[in-house]
Amino acid sequence: MPSLILLLGGVHCAAPERPAATAVIASGTDLESANPLVTVHPLSRQVQRHALFVTLVKLDSLLQPVPYFARNWNWDIARKTLIFGLTRDLNWHDGVPTTAADVVFTFNSVRDKQLGSPRAGDLSAVNSVKATNDSTVEFEFNAPQPTLPIVFAELPLVPAHLLDTVPLARWRSSSFATNPIGNGPYKFAERVAGR
Repeated sequence: MPSLILLLGGVHCAAPERPAATAVIASGTDLESANPLVTVHPLSRQVQRHALFVTLVKLDSLLQPVPYFARNWNWDIARKTLIFGLTRDLNWHDGVPTTAADVVFTFNSVRDKQLGSPRAGDLSAVNSVKATNDSTVEFEFNAPQPTLPIVFAELPLVPAHLLDTVPLARWRSSSFATNPIGNGPYKFAERVAGR
């Protein structure tokens, strides 16, 4: 699996040698946080969504939703209940399977006022999120939805098994914020802050 190294701030004249399967992202600003549920900064969000973590769906070149962690989705006739069928072969980078429990944990954490997530407003139409088994998640909305809400392509999932014991008030300062375990195409290797 490719690794990701973040060089934040500062200037480098020559690139150091690194393994071929390593991507280095340089930025003129420090990474706000590696936790996608508490992040506001656009660069941080891009790194999270496209490198470190997966979302339920992703957008194709025409900005239409296509399967990602969700292999399919279906609406009820009233378009108030949305059911996602998930792939069964995605693991967190520590080897633990990514399941419907992680989806429920992610979306319920964003909706929890104690976290104060900047993404909470994106879920204001969601009444409930529940897992019906390890690979199926059901979202119930408070009103019919004309389209698949874009938040499903923008909000990366977080690992319940690593964050469920961390109080929401400490998420911004937890070790996960600077040393994340993701499930995306790149495994986080290191963060070089201020350099």
